[in-house]
Amino acid sequence: MKKLVSYIAAGIFGLSLTGCMDLEPTSTITDANYWKNADQVQAFNQGLNSWMRSYADKYIVWGEMRANIYSGSSFSGEASQGYERLWNNTLEKTNAVINNYGGVYTGINQINLMIDKVNEAGYLSDTQKKAYLGSAHGMRAYLYFQLLRTYGDVILYLQHTEGKTVDLNNVARKQSSAAEVMAQIKADIKTSEEAYNNNYQFASGRNYWSLSATKMLKGEVYLWSGKQMGGGNADYQTALTAYQDVESNADVALLDKFGDVFAYDKKENKEIIYALHNRENETSLWNGLYTSLVMNKQNVGAYRLHNAAGQAIQFSESEYLNLRLGSGVMRFSLDKQLWTMLYSNDNDTRKKATLADVYRASDGTYVGNICNKFHGTLLTGGSATSWYDDQPIYRFAECLLGIAEAKVLLGQDPRTEINKVRLRAYGATYFNAHPEVQYPNDVSNGSIAALTTFYTNNPFVGGDEDATEAILKERLREFMFEGKRWHDIRLFDKATKYSTANANRLLWPIDETTMSTNAELVQTPGYSD
Repeated sequence: MKKLVSYIAAGIFGLSLTGCMDLEPTSTITDANYWKNADQVQAFNQGLNSWMRSYADKYIVWGEMRANIYSGSSFSGEASQGYERLWNNTLEKTNAVINNYGGVYTGINQINLMIDKVNEAGYLSDTQKKAYLGSAHGMRAYLYFQLLRTYGDVILYLQHTEGKTVDLNNVARKQSSAAEVMAQIKADIKTSEEAYNNNYQFASGRNYWSLSATKMLKGEVYLWSGKQMGGGNADYQTALTAYQDVESNADVALLDKFGDVFAYDKKENKEIIYALHNRENETSLWNGLYTSLVMNKQNVGAYRLHNAAGQAIQFSESEYLNLRLGSGVMRFSLDKQLWTMLYSNDNDTRKKATLADVYRASDGTYVGNICNKFHGTLLTGGSATSWYDDQPIYRFAECLLGIAEAKVLLGQDPRTEINKVRLRAYGATYFNAHPEVQYPNDVSNGSIAALTTFYTNNPFVGGDEDATEAILKERLREFMFEGKRWHDIRLFDKATKYSTANANRLLWPIDETTMSTNAELVQTPGYSD
């Protein structure tokens, strides 16, 4: 990772998306030498996108790991090192797993600085200003939405402070209400939209924030405010329109093959709306945390995979780089039932493009499943996989399913959008020949005994007869390992059904250190003494 001191040294203006930049806001030196020309602003904007990437692991932990797709302990014996508190939902203020709000306020402070300085920059054209402000306000809204869904009431900072971090030890400021935070998120989204002025181009590529990213965020935000904060149909309609704007105006499309969306050699493909970029000497997938889902090379000899014919093979014989040469410590254990109880049909190509089933070498017993969504790359001279895959935040499949979500909440028919996603998953030949996989026919109470059995007491998904369950099912099958599931089941009030969570503890506790350094903070409900 590259570190920048006193803002960004002139010699590194040309770098793309450098990792974890130490961009200090204001000081006597930086004010005297920085914010003087358009190149400096462009460099700082690159830094902001790196800040967004530096929280990549938090988006996954906050957005997915409390749901029941994770469970128990690793079949290969690695210790979970406290992460089991996530899927066991035993978070406490004494052990919150993520402390200090995940450090997100440091990134917010950088964005605040960008907004203030760009507004003052007489050397930028109006067009340049709008491009930067559209991005900055969109990213700030995104980070605050992460905090809102995770903690509820949080502190609002809208002006930059001096020093390279927001020091919660000395601010003595209380939280704003969730309603106030949501109002600010919506205000930032509106400002972002106005600044972009209907320009849907991915001008700097799909690893940078864009109007389409703002619209996708708008869809999420208004679904949340509609369902969880009393906005109702008016907010659902706003969300629907936002997603439809992306579908109609952006250069996006579903790829023919699900697995290609995540392929290392197909980065920034047309399905990607916004992704976090990873590469050598910068940072790796999930900000390095992804290796906790990967089998250790020293352990694979005791296990076998199955090939397409169902025959046992060694890991070294796999067609997938991540399985042949993966190198990690598997601290995150997946529920072993996912392999048999998530996908009702093996013709759904998402199954094997998302998971790999593992068997004990000695007796062929099935022991569990592991992630097979990201395959990494082998660097020149390397002997193990490097995890420099990009991390999707928004992609076109989510746009389609966002439209479907809004339609369901509005009492409309979501079949068009759901079936577009299923058509890609099954392939046209199978999909068209098998109406039982088409929405709304994949039901638990129909004439197909195998489906009735599959959905009876299923721990992960339900039948199409409940449109809400159909949406949740499609999103889990499509977006596993992309940080969506916990937020999804909370949105539809299904968290206690599809996780071990207590209904009074769906938000995140504030760690004791943060609480002790700011006397104005109020602990998250459910975690007080």
